[in-house]
Amino acid sequence: MEKYIKRLTPEDLHHYNNMQTGLSTDYMLEAFPRITDGPNHLFGLFVSDKLLALSGFTLFKKHYAMLGRLRTDLGYRNHGYATEIMRYSLEKALLMDNVGWVGAYTEKDNNASQKVFNKIGLSPVDSHHTAKTDSLAGLVSKEATPWKEIAEDTKKQDWIKQTYLHPTFDKKIFPFEAYYPFPVSQKLFDDLPTGWRFYENRENNRFVILYEEFKGARYLHVVYPWHDFLTQKGLFKTIQLELESIQQTEPDTSIWWDFSEVEAETLPAHHPFGLGSPWILYGASKETLLAYDDAEPLKRANQLLEDVEDELNDLEQLIDQNTSKIESLENRLENKD
Repeated sequence: MEKYIKRLTPEDLHHYNNMQTGLSTDYMLEAFPRITDGPNHLFGLFVSDKLLALSGFTLFKKHYAMLGRLRTDLGYRNHGYATEIMRYSLEKALLMDNVGWVGAYTEKDNNASQKVFNKIGLSPVDSHHTAKTDSLAGLVSKEATPWKEIAEDTKKQDWIKQTYLHPTFDKKIFPFEAYYPFPVSQKLFDDLPTGWRFYENRENNRFVILYEEFKGARYLHVVYPWHDFLTQKGLFKTIQLELESIQQTEPDTSIWWDFSEVEAETLPAHHPFGLGSPWILYGASKETLLAYDDAEPLKRANQLLEDVEDELNDLEQLIDQNTSKIESLENRLENKD
């Protein structure tokens, strides 16, 4: 059997259609032409021309590469294919000009993905909740005054310098897009996107960024730099007015707001947000990953041993499951006799 990996194109959609991913719904089927083009790179692992696993990465600001879109065929799991295709994607990302950081993003209870990320040299750097709601009306005070929009680009950049880019500011991760938070750097804020709208409170000591996104659904993304969002007069009203304005033409738009796990715990009992399992951002700098890749043979050998042990454990679990099924069937047959 011939095994090979290649970059996928829109013409490879039929291969992906034939994969048994076990997913009831899969956005990648519709998005396949888009996620194989432009800043998106998608790679497939084939055995005898059958697609068994795929993953890829997306470039942001030419500096950040986010790994993702990991899929493996149900019938070929526990063969190390997931780790192999993710490691290949990582290596390809590191070859891109100007890439200085590579990361991956997954839910906190997705142990399988986290295991793969650790194997290829990524480490956890942040965890938070993605909070969603279609209205903040219940949190809006009638007496609140909406914040004023900032028009000057220089003032927007000044706010970024005073917060995220300031050495003493405690938030080191910026939610650049839904599903794509990144470690803060100047490169992230060069040429601020035109769709970002900045609003400032009356005291001129707080601001918020609002921008629209489409990620399979329409969102108004909220970025508030501080932890005191519950006590800021006019903040919720500012967001709600922007949301209602968008909903006039796009009624399915909802709010997307990243909360740290500590922030999520401070929400009132009857808050309107839907909070799922926390998400974990993994990542490492290019220098760290190259050093990991060039590690001494003993370290690499130990990693291979760990991979084998993990696969043996997975195999033992499958054997135990099958044994339980066989015992159950035997008991049924005995009862019939």
